Amino acid sequence: MAKKLSFDTGVAEYDINGKVKVRFNPTDSGFVERLYKLFSDLEAKQGEFQERIDEIGEDGEAMFAYAAERDAEMRAMIDGLLGDGVAAALFPGMNCYALADGLPVWVNLMFALAEEVEKAYEDEQGRSDPRIRGYNKKYEAMRAKYKRVK
Repeated sequence: MAKKLSFDTGVAEYDINGKVKVRFNPTDSGFVERLYKLFSDLEAKQGEFQERIDEIGEDGEAMFAYAAERDAEMRAMIDGLLGDGVAAALFPGMNCYALADGLPVWVNLMFALAEEVEKAYEDEQGRSDPRIRGYNKKYEAMRAKYKRVK
């Protein structure tokens, strides 16, 4: 029979707006890199979106078609980061470029994630420093003890 070994991976489950649950480690550099790359990509697309809407002007049909196209693209990017179906659960019947609290809703989501990453790093740093100092003390004590035994 195999022995079981368990350890903390830092993966946490997050309930987002009571609509969907996602799991990730907010201090995982791979996740953080994907988050900030996505934020950068989405920010660039937001600028492109506004420029294209300005170009389309009064053509309502073209504007709504373009907005739907960009919304689908945005949802795919969010799902790529957080999991399939997350964007649909968070923004049902709503375009991801819709505004809330003065910002597009996708920006609000990205800010919430970035704030969680920052808080998690601060929390983990606060926990790891004392623990590392404790391990260093133990290591130094063992090293001193066995160094004398030679």
